[in-house]
Amino acid sequence: MSASTIGLRDFCLMNLLVPDVISFDNFVLSLRERTLSENGQPVRIGSRALDILFALVEREGELVTRAELMAKVWPDTTVDENALRVHLSGLRKALGEKPDTNRFILNEAGRGYRFIGKIRQIASSEASASSDNPPQPEVHLPKNLGRVIGREEITSGLVKLLDERRFLTIVGPGGIGKTTVAIAVAQDYAARHRTSAYFIDLAPLSDPALVTTALATQLGLAASVTGVEQAILNCLRSERALLLFDNCEHLVEAVAALTETILQGAPDLVLLVTSREPLRAEAEWVFRLPSLEAPVEDVKTAQDAIRYSAVQLFCERAKASYHEFELLDADVSAVKRICRQLDGIPLAIEMAAARMDSLDASDIAARLDDRFSLLTKGRRTALPRQKTLRATLEWSHDFLSDRERSVFRSLSVFRTYFQLDAVIPVSGLPEAEAMETLTGLVSKSLVTMDRNGRSSLYRLLDTTRFYAEERLIESGEESRVRHAHAVHTLALFTADRVAWDGNDPRQSLAQHGWRVDDLRAALDWCFANGGDARLGVELASASAALWFHLSLPDEYLSLLRRAIRAVEGTDIAGTHAEAELMAAYGHALWHTEGPGEEMRAAFQRAMEIAKACDDEPGVLRGAWGLWAQAILAGDYSRSLSLAENFKVPAYETGEVAHILTADHMLALSHHFMGHQAEALKLLHQVIAGDQTPDRTNHTNHAQVDGKTAVLSLLMRILWLQGAYDDALQTALDCAAHVKDLRHDLTTCYGLAIGCIPIAIWAGKLDLATEWHAMLAETTARKGMRHWEVWALGFDIGLAKKQMLPTDSTAMQMEVFATLGAPVPNDWLQNRLVVEQESWCAPEMMRRLALSGRETSKTLEIAQGLAQAQGAAFWVSRLEGTS
Repeated sequence: MSASTIGLRDFCLMNLLVPDVISFDNFVLSLRERTLSENGQPVRIGSRALDILFALVEREGELVTRAELMAKVWPDTTVDENALRVHLSGLRKALGEKPDTNRFILNEAGRGYRFIGKIRQIASSEASASSDNPPQPEVHLPKNLGRVIGREEITSGLVKLLDERRFLTIVGPGGIGKTTVAIAVAQDYAARHRTSAYFIDLAPLSDPALVTTALATQLGLAASVTGVEQAILNCLRSERALLLFDNCEHLVEAVAALTETILQGAPDLVLLVTSREPLRAEAEWVFRLPSLEAPVEDVKTAQDAIRYSAVQLFCERAKASYHEFELLDADVSAVKRICRQLDGIPLAIEMAAARMDSLDASDIAARLDDRFSLLTKGRRTALPRQKTLRATLEWSHDFLSDRERSVFRSLSVFRTYFQLDAVIPVSGLPEAEAMETLTGLVSKSLVTMDRNGRSSLYRLLDTTRFYAEERLIESGEESRVRHAHAVHTLALFTADRVAWDGNDPRQSLAQHGWRVDDLRAALDWCFANGGDARLGVELASASAALWFHLSLPDEYLSLLRRAIRAVEGTDIAGTHAEAELMAAYGHALWHTEGPGEEMRAAFQRAMEIAKACDDEPGVLRGAWGLWAQAILAGDYSRSLSLAENFKVPAYETGEVAHILTADHMLALSHHFMGHQAEALKLLHQVIAGDQTPDRTNHTNHAQVDGKTAVLSLLMRILWLQGAYDDALQTALDCAAHVKDLRHDLTTCYGLAIGCIPIAIWAGKLDLATEWHAMLAETTARKGMRHWEVWALGFDIGLAKKQMLPTDSTAMQMEVFATLGAPVPNDWLQNRLVVEQESWCAPEMMRRLALSGRETSKTLEIAQGLAQAQGAAFWVSRLEGTS
């Protein structure tokens, strides 16, 4: 076998008698040491660029295709060709090539690249004997046997940071890959600077006095009892060196003292440290190593998922465990869940992937709730604290003080981020002590901290939280801590409670949206055995606005039903808490199951209790709910009566929110009754009132954006009155607004009540199809049946199907009928008996006339009614029919 057959570099490394150093021009390339120098000086070059140079040189003069280069440099990773171009650019820059010259590398467009420099081979002995080359530095670093995945940019950046700072500590929780990154950084730094490098692993040590001894031993010095520190300084003063202290968290004080001493005494020394907490030594720079990147929610395909470093690591280790493994689209959901729930922690992901020899990805994902039993397959050669996931956490936990352990386990009740003010009640500590302890846990990498504007948010990684929760249960303190957590959560929502017609959903989501997982945890405990049902009822009603702002009425409905069961037979019944609960229940029923009898009964109960409790705002909430149920169910006459009854007490309050709510209710009722002029007059009063800053983007009484509700009604009135261009433009404005707002309930309301009917009436079917797709996707994702019925009915108007949903309401059937849906004549006839002058009565009469039922007389009545309503749209349709 010749060198040309297997590749020059591989052949050289297999046989030490063959030259392993080559030169071209003023450059010397060491294949064994992976270094490049020019005129005796090391050249700074990235590892990928160096791999490209090796690949071109070993095929001296031959064409190397782009595919061959990418397979050589990225053997197990799918990368874009842009990556190849970027690293080739870096290589050319290192070789001193100008943009328009091909001194060493020739690019053949569309084919590949050739190395055209003249190569000369130098024997190893010749290279060593040359007076131009200094002796090889001593590099005593372990090798990373596997690929270092997802850390290339970090490694490169830390090498540069070491050049600037000399003393760098890589900090992070156990298993995040600190040692792997540190070794890669140390190797790269030593190669670039031709520097000696020494690795000092402190994990096996328990005595702080042995830290200095361990360093001396690694340097080859006699570790005598006296004078060892001075001997170390004498040794390090004479050479440029890098020291890598690994696993220092249990010996931080000793390591901090030693590093300060040797940095002061050895000016050319560079220090690299790994620890779960900073040393807090002089001149130390701290880098907190982030987790690997896990896929976001909308990643669906294997091609997209493999771009994320956490998935790359899982797939590589899974294939090592089970050679037939290949990531398929069907696996993405499970692998995504594994990587996300394990917080992108490399050690945990490796342990999960090791289970692929006996489980598939979905089995592993399903067992993550018992992850400490599942993730026990660490490497046999690993340190004891890295052989299981539990052992990794126990290593950190064992070094905590009693107070730190108490606070640590208390923090497990938080499912997501929390702030300092939340730590005080669950820990039972004064603010100063809580802050000090929390800071210590952050420092030890057991709690993470993110900055959100000017405030700090804290979080336990999921795996850390599972471990802390176990400790909490064992402590016997769980009930006290969870009760304190629920009380604190209730205080957050009651303190920020706004007027019942709501506020800007974006503001509310920014303030409280991230708390929903905490809210779920608190409510789960409240309604479980041993919980506090009264507290749960109060929390369920107090948090109503958040559930609607998050567009989660289906989940909220299930929660409310749990709360209602908890009320039965207790002293909560008949109190303000039950009234609030029933009002929220009515809202949730509307968005999910529609305006049925259960919705009416819920608001009726809420109003009755509010009256008994002399709760005027509660009475108004109940009265609004009864009106909403009536109008949504198509009982327009009753809705108008209820709206008029609402107006008097609402106006008497003098509050803008109540007054505008009354006007909006009346406008809607008059519109559906066919009184378009009166409806428009009232709506203009609402629009004028909403011009004040505090009414901008408010959530209205229906828990949807107020501006959207106004625009939806406005476009309908304009269309019926014949202002077609204005109506269509209003629909376009409304659709753009809901897209920008990104609030699902508002999207459903605006598109279903206003935009889609207008687009179909106008014959703008492309526009209607686009909006319908938005509505259908939103309702399917959120499980909101009432709004899903609207989407299904519009399918008929868009000629996609012919069957109307059997659970359509009267209002929905009317709209579908105006769009050409096959509504039975008997239904039309009965509907006209109930609401003789409703907004679409002329159209329903026209349809009956077309079926042959007293055609002339019916059309005559319809035309008279349309003209009386000022409904130019129906007039034009009737004229076309006659």
